[in-house]
Amino acid sequence: MKLNSDFINEYLKGIFKPGAVLVSYGMRGGGKTHCAISYCQRLIEGYYPDCPKHVVLITNVIFVKKSRKGFVTESPPGVYTIHSMKEIFPIVVDVLEKHGRKDTMIVLLLDEAQNFLLGDMNNVGDMAASMKKFCGIIRKFNMCLWLLSPAMRNLGPAFRNFLDAENDPGNVNCTFQKNNADAKRFVDSRHYDMDPRSIVYVKAGFNEPTQLLPVPTSSWTRDPDTLAEGEYAYDNLSSADFVVGNFPFHEFVQHISGKSSYEMISGIKEFYAALPEGETKPIQSDGRMTREEWIGLMFPLLKAEGVNQTQACKAFHMDHRRLKKLVLEMGGKFDDEAGGDVQDRGGGEAAKP
Repeated sequence: MKLNSDFINEYLKGIFKPGAVLVSYGMRGGGKTHCAISYCQRLIEGYYPDCPKHVVLITNVIFVKKSRKGFVTESPPGVYTIHSMKEIFPIVVDVLEKHGRKDTMIVLLLDEAQNFLLGDMNNVGDMAASMKKFCGIIRKFNMCLWLLSPAMRNLGPAFRNFLDAENDPGNVNCTFQKNNADAKRFVDSRHYDMDPRSIVYVKAGFNEPTQLLPVPTSSWTRDPDTLAEGEYAYDNLSSADFVVGNFPFHEFVQHISGKSSYEMISGIKEFYAALPEGETKPIQSDGRMTREEWIGLMFPLLKAEGVNQTQACKAFHMDHRRLKKLVLEMGGKFDDEAGGDVQDRGGGEAAKP
């Protein structure tokens, strides 16, 4: 399958632009994240001359770097890995203050989007409603929103229906479908010598035809075990987490919605400055969450695998009350266990009750 590079550049110019909402879907393990990271790396490195010149990626996808001692969790240049809503907007301010608004685009790539736009998570209804309103103002942030989900039906109508749909329009400008079975039939029928996983079905509007595009090659999608020292790759075995936490996202959207694009940076700073003390924490240089935020996010997942509070407190070197506070701050559910009042007794290691 051959496509002219000028055609691909022109086609992608109409897709990747501030204000656009993209959705990728397809079965787990089918290559959705691989495809998205491949395109994002190319955008960041300037392979598409008609797309914005300065592209930055904010994502909940985890990256690793090969070091002399092994692998470390670290994002490549131009990439910020985040796990909570409140981490996003200080990065937006930094990017726009560095590059300016002209010819700049921030791609917000959120994997496993169905977990926070539809499901049984706490406050999911408020989150979906706020995200729907957020989609209408992302252009103010020079942002392109890219959602990844195993199936379109896992998302609410606002995040699975096209903006130009004739009935029940949503917010979606373009979809990327990974269907390796259909791609294999296509490849076999034309006797192409290519991997069916290297094809993605793209639809850039409700009335637009489906276009088959090649998934670009990308060093960031390689098997981490093949990396040389100093190279990066995304960790395809890690779970992509994303939470609202204690960030008042609904109030933030309302605050920014009433301001012009020229007031947006100052509006973000004003909103964060007005939050109660302790509501915000400095983000790390690459956008990763703090250790305490990570603990608050991970404990409910560990508990589901059989780890009890006593074991967690001992492993994290903190008492029961502190662990509970962190979990609640990250928007999780915390059920007190019998005998779970673990105290920190001097040495920093939590003792058994």
